[in-house]
Amino acid sequence: MKRTLPLLMLLGLLLGCKDPFSYQPHDPTLPDPPAPPAPLAPENGKHFKYDTPYPRDITLQWTAVSGAEFYQVEVYTDSVLVESNLYVPLIDRVYSTGTTVSFRYHGQFFWRVRADNDRRWNAFTDWSELWNFWLPNPVD
Repeated sequence: MKRTLPLLMLLGLLLGCKDPFSYQPHDPTLPDPPAPPAPLAPENGKHFKYDTPYPRDITLQWTAVSGAEFYQVEVYTDSVLVESNLYVPLIDRVYSTGTTVSFRYHGQFFWRVRADNDRRWNAFTDWSELWNFWLPNPVD
């Protein structure tokens, strides 16, 4: 019995958890959100050219969404959008239409953004289109 109680507690915790990628804690009586923001920079598929060592700061920019209170940004190391491919945890509560991310190594990176105003909309906007860019290997 001593062994099964912790297992049952763990199972209860796992069943009660929600997927953070789909959780939407908003009021369902509010109107639907507007269209998502659109990425602006760096341009999709951009290949940066650097000959200095990392870290490298890259500014991500997007269009404003009317009525947005803040934005959330995700940066991935792969186009498969799973938690294990996140480069940095969710960048939450960006109050402008851009944010700077420090990159410690080279490679291809993928990013997307969405807007929120939980006092006026029943959910986040959809995620923006997924954009990517390349940071070079400084030894190449």
